[in-house]
Amino acid sequence: MSTVFKGYCFDKFGKYTSPVTLSTVEEVFNYCELQKHFQHEIRIVTPSDDAIVVHVKSGRYIYPDEWMVFNCQS
Repeated sequence: MSTVFKGYCFDKFGKYTSPVTLSTVEEVFNYCELQKHFQHEIRIVTPSDDAIVVHVKSGRYIYPDEWMVFNCQS
């Protein structure tokens, strides 16, 4: 089975762990939900070019600026 995503965890000093192989979107979500409570930053990337597909920092999912227009105003 080929790798679909790689997951990296970063500490607050920028040091990161060896990548974890994640093969499905469900695995990516479960990994992020678990690790966000223990890690400063999580990056899920594509294995071919390391493009970030999911970014979590300080327990919060980070979205591209272009997506901010979709946030509801209270």
